Amino acid sequence: MIVDSCRDQFDGRIPPLDYLRNIGVDPGNSVQLIVGTHAHDDHIAGMAAVVEACPSASLVCSAAVSSEEFYALAATDKRVEEIVRVGVYKEYRRIFDIVRARGRTKGQRRPLVRATEQLPLLSIPVGNDRASVLALSPSQEAITRSLQKLANGALVIGQTPRPPAADPNELAVALWIEVGDRCVLLGADLLNGPAACGWQAVLDWHRPPTKAEVIKVPHHGAPNAHWRQVWTDLVVPGPLALMTPYRGGATKRPAPSDIVRLLDLAPRSYITASPRKVPRPRGVRSTAALINQLGKNVQDPWGRSGQVRARTPISDNAWSVTHVPPASELAVYR
Repeated sequence: MIVDSCRDQFDGRIPPLDYLRNIGVDPGNSVQLIVGTHAHDDHIAGMAAVVEACPSASLVCSAAVSSEEFYALAATDKRVEEIVRVGVYKEYRRIFDIVRARGRTKGQRRPLVRATEQLPLLSIPVGNDRASVLALSPSQEAITRSLQKLANGALVIGQTPRPPAADPNELAVALWIEVGDRCVLLGADLLNGPAACGWQAVLDWHRPPTKAEVIKVPHHGAPNAHWRQVWTDLVVPGPLALMTPYRGGATKRPAPSDIVRLLDLAPRSYITASPRKVPRPRGVRSTAALINQLGKNVQDPWGRSGQVRARTPISDNAWSVTHVPPASELAVYR
């Protein structure tokens, strides 16, 4: 299973595909499920290449459709590129073109699955056990809200379309993974609400008998994705926590206060790169020196991407964690 995607900003390669090939796994034959959790660049960049490389897999998208997905499905004209996030829209256009071309023949997996709360996505035998993947979100209310926003922003003949204001994070697909009696929670960027949506809705129905040992921290550790009951009711005390930073906004995530909160809950936390502003390379500094007179703030938004790998045998409770710089333990930023 591959969950989300990204592109290496320096060479354009797709890290999840490279990782599988480097450990001797052929994505074309082995990947059964691809999940694009939601319509943000830092989660679906390169997803079309992943779908193309994994013809045996089902693609899972949220049943609560974002504006970019909606217009990509509708195959509307060039005007749409003026009102949506062009990179996300074009990625979805290519993804849906690949899925349509495949179609479905008897006995094959469905090429496209729309995830909603409580939907089983995968169940396969693993030795004497089973591995299963369950969608925790989006809720029915989140789907309804997304449809309302799409209706409010729909194209009207003779008028400029108005993009709906749905936040893709509200529509994200969180996942519950079980292998035997071992559980993992992948939180995507799912937010706490609004009412009957997000983590509030998940906790209304999902009360597993066994708690997760590992959590992918939702939404880069931001407070609007921190629901206390997730940590008390869904994961074990002091779980292994994995996360990615976000440096594209005014507030870098995780912020210092986020880091303190997360380490109090999960002392064994890892992050794939620095949450802080990346020092500008010499080339960027030279460019900045030339155009600073224009009052522009020049930054290199790329930086390097790291990797955190957590592995465990099914029969062993111990998790082995390795990381490739700039990935590190979160505690170094406390």
